[in-house]
Order: sequence, then C-alpha cells, then structure tokens
Amino acid sequence: MRDRIELWKRIYDTDDNAISKALSKLTWDLAAFSCVVEMVRQAPDADGGKRLNGMMLEMLISGFWSTTMQGVRRLAERETIHGQRGVCSLGGLLMDARAVRQRVTRRVFVEDIAGLEYNYAATEDRYWRFLRAQAPGQAHWVPREYHYEPSVQRHAVFDWLSGTTPATSTPDDLIREDVFDTLDRRLAQLDGVVEHVNVEIAHAATEFSRTGRVLAQWNLDDAKGAIKELAQIAQLVGEWFCFSGIGTVLPHPQFDQFAHLDQPLFTGDRRRLQATWDGLEQEISEWHNVDPRTL
Repeated sequence: MRDRIELWKRIYDTDDNAISKALSKLTWDLAAFSCVVEMVRQAPDADGGKRLNGMMLEMLISGFWSTTMQGVRRLAERETIHGQRGVCSLGGLLMDARAVRQRVTRRVFVEDIAGLEYNYAATEDRYWRFLRAQAPGQAHWVPREYHYEPSVQRHAVFDWLSGTTPATSTPDDLIREDVFDTLDRRLAQLDGVVEHVNVEIAHAATEFSRTGRVLAQWNLDDAKGAIKELAQIAQLVGEWFCFSGIGTVLPHPQFDQFAHLDQPLFTGDRRRLQATWDGLEQEISEWHNVDPRTL
C-alpha cells in the first residue's frame, strides 16, 4: 500500500506531468488569455474590425482553446495510473483510490498517507511534558515530534469521510462509498469536454462519428468553470490521498508579465516577412508532386 501511496503523491506533485503542475499551467494560460481578450476589447476599431493582425491573433486563439481543452481532458480522463500506459490524471488517481477503498483505513490515512502519529493523545502528553521541562518565563522552540494538532485535524477529516465521531472511531474505519460517488459526479460534469477533445482534437473523427459528441459552444467562462471544477476536486483528492493540495494554483509572476506590451509587435522590414511566407508557399505548393517510385 505504501508503494501505491508514493505513486499517488508522485503523479499529484512531483512528476513532470503532475496534476498540480498541469493545473498551474491551465490557470496561467487562462489568466494570460483573459488579458489577451481585454487587449482585443481595447484595440482601436478600423474597417469594421479591430486594428490587430488577424494571423497572429488567430494563432493565439486556436492555440489557447486547443491546449486548454486538451489539458482539461488529460486531467479528467479516467485511465490507469500504473505501468507503461500510466497517466498523471485526476480521474485516474480517484479511480485508483476507489479501487482500494477497503485498504484506505483510518490508520493508513493518518500514518501512511500523512506520516503522522496515530495516537495524538500520546503526542500531546509528550508535548506538555516537554514544556514543563523548559525554563519558565522563556520562549522556546517546540520540536516537530511534539506537534499533535496535525494528527487531531487529520482524524477530524476522517471522522467526516467515514461518518464516525471521535467517540465511535476505530483504526479500521473506511471512507464512505458516497464520498467517491460525489467526486465522480463532479468530475463527470467535464465528460462533454473530454468527448469533444477525443473527436475534434485528439482524433480526426468522421462527420458521422462526431454526431452528438461535440460541444455546441464552449466559451471563456466555460473554460474557467471547468478549470475551477478540476482545481476543487484536485484540492480534496490531494488533501485526502496525498496529504497535499493545490494552494493558490495560479503562479504569482516573478517577472513583469506585461513587459513590452506597450511596444509594437514588429517594427522590422515587412518585406522579409513576405519573403519568408512566399518561400514556404512555394515549397509547400510542390508537396503534392509525389513520385511513387521514390517511396
């Protein structure tokens, strides 16, 4: 079980594709694109549109929607987290935790997942004996092994998860089945996004197979709502099964993220841009000339 818990913690926090890292990327892109939308709103009008370069803007827009929807899908999909096909997926972690619900006892929840002492009363007793042994009237540092409050709080969380009380709890208490049902229902609200990505982005589905499987509309508010849903589920799953969490999730910039936005995007020779485009156009125009004898 400890190896499994280590895997949960790895895909949640430390893997290159970890759940917490993916959520931070999604929220950063959401904030950045929201600023792009505001820039478009403030751009001057000209000839029935905005005085902005359509080519660059379209690339930003299509890139944001593609990466955001794929990011939501990657976190929400219910695939295995084990083996060569294992994924860093919130849905996968939740599915795996549910599969071993009978093994996630109160003792495992406190000792193995959180790394805390199960008997907080004994820790509290040692805490008070430590304090009484110190010189009176002086401030002193309390070693971590005497901190009993985290264990008290961990037990309180499991009281709710298991539907027990401090008076009725046992080391073998289990998480209620309906806790998993509730999380699954919330995650299922994103199934439409997952299915849309499967048929529109990840796979080139035919017109017939796309029928009834794509989203009619998905706007910036929908994207924000989906990411918020993932973040809230991730906070609970991380707290319960990894003794972790997402924190504020949106990274605070360590640099000026709006630097140079008051400058023109391009001030060089546009003829060189045209030459670049023309050269690619000429090259790509020949791609259809395939000699089967060279295959």
